Amino acid sequence: MEQELAEVTRTLVAAVQTVMNPEVTQQTRLEAHQLCEEFKDKSPLCAQCGLILTSREHPSIVRNFGFQLLEHCVRYHWNTMASQDKRFIKESVMQLLASGTGSILEEEAHIKNALAKIVVEMVKREWPQQWPTLLSEFNALCLMGATQTELVLLILLRLGEDIVAFQNVQTQRRREMLQELTGNMSELMSFMLNTLQENATKYQQMSQSETECDLHSSRIHCKVAQVVLLTLTGYVEWINMSHIFAHDGLLLQMLCLLLNDSQLQLQAAECLLLIVNRKGKLEDRKPLLALFSEEGISTMLTAAQTALNVCQDEYYYRFMKSLCQVLTGIGGQLCALWGSSSDVKQPANFGKYLEAILTLAQHPSQTLGSYTHSLIASFLRHEDISQDPLLQATLPRILSISSTTLVKVGFPSHNDHPSCYYSRLDFDSDEDFNLFFSKFRAEVAEMLRLGTMVCPSVTFVYAANWLETQLKKPIQYGVAEDSGLCNLSSPSFLEWDALAVFLESVMSRIMTIAALSPPVEDGIRLLKDLLNYETQDPLLLSCLLSCVSALFPFILYAPDILLVVLRKIFATVVFNLPGQTKGTRSRAVKNVRRHACSVLVKICKQYPELLLPGFDQLYSQITQIGDDPDQLSQMEKCTLMESLILISNQFKNFEKQSKFIEEILLPVKRMWLSEEFKSMFWSTDKFMSYIGVDQPPVEPSSADTCGINRSHIIYCINTILAVLKRSKWPEDQEVCKSGGFYCGQLQDGSPVYRNPSTTHILALMVNLLALIRNLNTIWLPEYLHKRHPQFNKAYDLQDVDKLAVLGIQPLCVDNTDSTSSKQPLERMQNFIASAHDNSYHILGNAGQCLGVEFYNSPGLAGLLLDSVFTNHEHLPDYRFRPVIRVFMKPFIQHCPKEYHQVVLLPLLARLCPYMFQRLREKWDVINKRAELGVELDDESQEVIDDQLTRQLTREYIELIGSICYNRRFRVEPSDENAMADDSEMVAPPSGKDDGISDLGKLVLNNETVCPAVLLCVYSGLSWNDTATCNKCIGLCWPMVKHLLSEGNMTSEAACHLFTAVLLGLQQHGQHEACQAMLLALGLQLYEALRPSIPSITSVLQQVPNCTEDSIQHFDSKLLQTNQKSMPEKRRKDNFKKLIAGVIGHNIGQQFKKETHIKNLPPIFKIKPPKPPSVLDSEDKDVGICALFTPNQSSEGGP
Repeated sequence: MEQELAEVTRTLVAAVQTVMNPEVTQQTRLEAHQLCEEFKDKSPLCAQCGLILTSREHPSIVRNFGFQLLEHCVRYHWNTMASQDKRFIKESVMQLLASGTGSILEEEAHIKNALAKIVVEMVKREWPQQWPTLLSEFNALCLMGATQTELVLLILLRLGEDIVAFQNVQTQRRREMLQELTGNMSELMSFMLNTLQENATKYQQMSQSETECDLHSSRIHCKVAQVVLLTLTGYVEWINMSHIFAHDGLLLQMLCLLLNDSQLQLQAAECLLLIVNRKGKLEDRKPLLALFSEEGISTMLTAAQTALNVCQDEYYYRFMKSLCQVLTGIGGQLCALWGSSSDVKQPANFGKYLEAILTLAQHPSQTLGSYTHSLIASFLRHEDISQDPLLQATLPRILSISSTTLVKVGFPSHNDHPSCYYSRLDFDSDEDFNLFFSKFRAEVAEMLRLGTMVCPSVTFVYAANWLETQLKKPIQYGVAEDSGLCNLSSPSFLEWDALAVFLESVMSRIMTIAALSPPVEDGIRLLKDLLNYETQDPLLLSCLLSCVSALFPFILYAPDILLVVLRKIFATVVFNLPGQTKGTRSRAVKNVRRHACSVLVKICKQYPELLLPGFDQLYSQITQIGDDPDQLSQMEKCTLMESLILISNQFKNFEKQSKFIEEILLPVKRMWLSEEFKSMFWSTDKFMSYIGVDQPPVEPSSADTCGINRSHIIYCINTILAVLKRSKWPEDQEVCKSGGFYCGQLQDGSPVYRNPSTTHILALMVNLLALIRNLNTIWLPEYLHKRHPQFNKAYDLQDVDKLAVLGIQPLCVDNTDSTSSKQPLERMQNFIASAHDNSYHILGNAGQCLGVEFYNSPGLAGLLLDSVFTNHEHLPDYRFRPVIRVFMKPFIQHCPKEYHQVVLLPLLARLCPYMFQRLREKWDVINKRAELGVELDDESQEVIDDQLTRQLTREYIELIGSICYNRRFRVEPSDENAMADDSEMVAPPSGKDDGISDLGKLVLNNETVCPAVLLCVYSGLSWNDTATCNKCIGLCWPMVKHLLSEGNMTSEAACHLFTAVLLGLQQHGQHEACQAMLLALGLQLYEALRPSIPSITSVLQQVPNCTEDSIQHFDSKLLQTNQKSMPEKRRKDNFKKLIAGVIGHNIGQQFKKETHIKNLPPIFKIKPPKPPSVLDSEDKDVGICALFTPNQSSEGGP
């Protein structure tokens, strides 16, 4: 036997060394690996060989394999082992704990963890019933020395994680072990506290010694203390709070003290962080306020200040982040507790606590700034804390820190600021940092808004002082000194940019505080100073405009400077750098001109009544600028027109507004309805020639006549869209009636108003629909071949849109001084995308903005079918998405009930069957590709196509939700952001108002539309997209409920729908949330369908391991008359057991070897004796009979 063991051991050692040898061939390594795995599963010598291989004479990789063999025996063979074999392994493992490893400082970590895993696996199978002496054995091991103490602590850590965090033990065993662990928690916590205190004290004492022996001992004690802290992290998050605060809060005191020890501070902070983030009853969390003691706060403040003095050290930075989270966690607890009861008010040392927070907020790391500013915002949002004098006293310092953090510095690729070092530790790229900084700046801005609501005078004075200082400072160009213009990293631009955000945040709130008298004089003075400031730097000029826009409310108190403001804005609208023309303007110049146009639109939207008296002058000036062909771009011209329309809405006179819109649209109308445009719109060949896609590219763009043609088309589309979105009727009903906007009411009594632009827009709509049909037709194969070879990619998705689909941030490039124009292919791509998207924006906004008159247009459904839904099957997903989201969704949501049958139903009859077929085919391809592991040559294109299919699917399911539910969705007018992906889940209906809508009933009663909608929703349950599945689940039951109430549910349909739910469980069963909702839906369907359609059981019979007897047993409980007496949870559990064979698992779990832990005999409990009944203990009459005897004295009463 010994000889056989020796031979097998030598073979295994050679195999392990072969597996780990980088020089052997793949085949040799595979053979050696298979030998090891087969030995694990089949050899009866597994345990004996494992023990031999764990000997310290072997290399660590061989010893690790020996521990794996032992663990394998325990995990998979324990239930079949004889008692003596179990005892042998148990005793051998305990011996390994005592003397089978090297010293605490020498033994490798993976060996310690491997040994701890074996013990934990035995504990899961034996403790406490068959191993009652476990804890006493652990105690004996700890008395042997530091090495054994560390191993015991690692075992306790892993045991706590498996039972509580991972919960990878079946319910009964987990409950028994947790009960035993909880019952001994006082002793365990005392053991860990004593061990921590003893070793931390000895470590600190001995580390001061100069002898090598003491220093070696100090390292041992330090290691033990670190492991204690690590083990505590596995317990402090869930144990009873009384254990944490036991012994007068000794644990918290020790953790705070250790924050100043360089070797233990990180582990102590991580442990403390778990404690301060505990949730639960407020009463239980009150003791956490003890951390506001003088000792606790002083220790944390000292630790923060010490770490701040250590420059650019990764370990100290990790500690700083943990400490910062500890302090913000304490602040979070304070927010929850302050004011919750009369005894919780301002804690002691609150001022010193704020000092610690502000100390960390000053750190160059923006990550720490994000933590601290979020906390300060919570304080300022709190009803009681925001009024605290100490907090308000620190507000000036908070503002000073915030003004610094708003400056956009710290890119990982740069090295021009201390923040850069910490950004390299936190972010992988400049793009990641850019995304974070946008969110961080939004947090700081919100904090400033809250601070303004609390102390408006303080924030305004700070903003005013900063602005005055900035106006006087000389311009600092930084690395752009030679050019004489700022770039995105110039110090002056960064400061102005931060100032603009600061000022906008303060001003957005200061004018809304009713109790405050606005600082009018100071505000007007600042505005005049800004208007007098002259600069020819486009970046600084843009920031200046933002500041002017922020201070614009003060014009209400000084109307005389309105003209000065408008002159400043118009001067920026036509701003140019010397030597630049319309075709050679730099990116910075284009941006500042567009910014000026946007600022004008903003103030016209917010203060139209103020600008109304000067309307004619504005109109004249904009017309004059627009008449110069070398001045405004098409976008700038459209934006300025928008500002005029916004002011014209204040005419509140239908005829006057309509006449003005007619004037604005006259140039567009002449072009749009011209014979040239009409012939081009109604012929695809002429359209392609007109835009130049069938001709070779022309450079420069000024010589490209087809490019000019394209710009005319885009100008017309954008102008129509601008008029449509900005022209409105008054909000007041009486004003509408007096102004001529009111024209009747619908059947439900809601008023009908006329939009001044309706007649003019509808006149242009026919050609717009012809353009849309052309944009569909150019995707036909015969027209794709007519493209010029250099324009073969003209219809492709643009690069920036590809990045958005892939979720990749665009590169951070400073192109402010770039004067290069786009290449011909890019210009053509941009035209095709803009024309397509904005055309659908017009249709999507028409329903909301034009109202009933649009839906009442003669033959509207036919016109849309002949344009939008002609050749639409050739459109790729990225072109078809606007049809669903930008057009159909708002078009349906704003359609009056009177037009459902005439307008919507014909469109849905074309759209819904087509979408079901399209999505089903695409998901079949995706699912097959996933099953077979097929990869395309272009992986990035595969990912893009996959993501586009997912986005289109989600948006279409949302559209079905809009059709079927009474619930009103929040709808905004379609704009440029409408194409962004929306991952909101459609929740299951809950409430009386969330039933099927009138349109939904019309759709579900239609023979053409109903099958397509119903099958699409139920098929979506099994498409490989969790978001789609979640959206579909919320739609499934209301549809079936309606069909059942109408008697339209057939046996075949019921079986198909129930099968679809089971397929969804097979696909998404690995996700707990999806599984729970699908199980609830499946049970709901089965309960509703089973009584009237018994054939539905045939579906269950196809489920693996689901027998006819089990189905009958389930039915007998489900269909009994008193079925409601069975709790819902029990019904769900029974249903889950019935269909367990079909529920899918994560791919990582599908082929995992199952471990089976047998339940041990229940722990014997002595039930307390039942107290004797009064009737049994009393021999005499206790008076119960007298309760039922009539009172004789009351018979003669009145």
